[in-house]
Amino acid sequence: MAGTRLALELSAAAVRITGVEESHVMVVIQDIPARSAVEGGQVPPEPGEEKEWPARRGQG
Repeated sequence: MAGTRLALELSAAAVRITGVEESHVMVVIQDIPARSAVEGGQVPPEPGEEKEWPARRGQG
């Protein structure tokens, strides 16, 4: 699974870069719907709807 691989790679990188013991590193990747998040005071787009996002944020 892609999320598991990413978490393992992030954990290994944290250990390598910081020197912290592996037993002290925890990586959690939570897959949540966009409607459950807020960024810059706005709900981010769902996958496939990202094209409008910069304009909605005043960056487009």
